[in-house]
Amino acid sequence: MLGTMTEERKVLSDLPGLGSVSLCACGTVHLAVGAVTVRMAPEAFVQMMSMCREALQLIAQDPSLCEPQSVSPLTH
Repeated sequence: MLGTMTEERKVLSDLPGLGSVSLCACGTVHLAVGAVTVRMAPEAFVQMMSMCREALQLIAQDPSLCEPQSVSPLTH
């Protein structure tokens, strides 16, 4: 539930099956996606979101960027 406050964290966003964003009482942002949690300062979270927004705009302009590319079986 959005805005839910536990003793230590407030859930800012939650998408069942994907993950959540929460804010710790100490001010740390917790970005959880599947089994991975990334903890960062709020300023770093803002920068990360800006970076993701830029990538999303590029993908929206050219969806072919997400199409699988043929690659060498020796590298990835």
